[in-house]
Amino acid sequence: APTPTASQGEGCSICGEGKEVNDPDAIFAFPSQPERTCGALEDEGEQGLLPEDQCSILPTLIEDLCNCQPIQEPGDSCNICGEGNEVGNPDAIFAFPSQPEKTCGELEDEGEQGLVSQEQCDILPALVDDLCECKPKGSTDAPTSTPPPGEGCSVCGEGSKVNNPDAVFAFPSQPPKTCGELEDEGEQGLLPEDECNILPTLIEDLCDCQPMQEPGDSCSVCGEGKMVTNPDAIFAFPSQPEKSCGELEDEGE
Repeated sequence: APTPTASQGEGCSICGEGKEVNDPDAIFAFPSQPERTCGALEDEGEQGLLPEDQCSILPTLIEDLCNCQPIQEPGDSCNICGEGNEVGNPDAIFAFPSQPEKTCGELEDEGEQGLVSQEQCDILPALVDDLCECKPKGSTDAPTSTPPPGEGCSVCGEGSKVNNPDAVFAFPSQPPKTCGELEDEGEQGLLPEDECNILPTLIEDLCDCQPMQEPGDSCSVCGEGKMVTNPDAIFAFPSQPEKSCGELEDEGE
């Protein structure tokens, strides 16, 4: 028959030191013992209700099942809407890529509790401003309208330009735009400065950002005194996109 329940001992982490369960509803069972949720098992471990020999082997058995993750220590609090602002639509849903969805209210709470990393805090105001309807603290007015055009900016960063204008990018909660459209809006001053500051890191690979090539002296691709007579013929340097002879001639001139 099963041995009686052990007397209460020291608590232990079933995920291992410094880790915690992130899927409390997952089901686990030792052979010949009743099933338990990961959350219930974690509680028993913390209360010292699990034998030491079970505690020592549990981390290797449940790590994937219970989605054990490092415990996140609270850091400095941050305001996801930016200093002096607050969320106006706490029920709106936001998600960082590859992370679970959260409401703006939940995200705001996590920011205040110091559970949002500083790196995320720095870029969140630009990402959630429209979605979460950020507004000045204490304000009952609707969110401010889109600001008038400002100074132009390069979405790829100073000295670089988009080389894949047809690739599609979208800020969370905003309609998708091609890299070309985004570049045009940046040059026309239609993008907020905070978006301009973070865009280069977000779109560099997608939009194939490359250093701008400064125009040099003109040249004839056919050689001095000659001209292309078959502009539709296709030519490509190795590892570079194909171009027609006509396009190549135009670029040379």
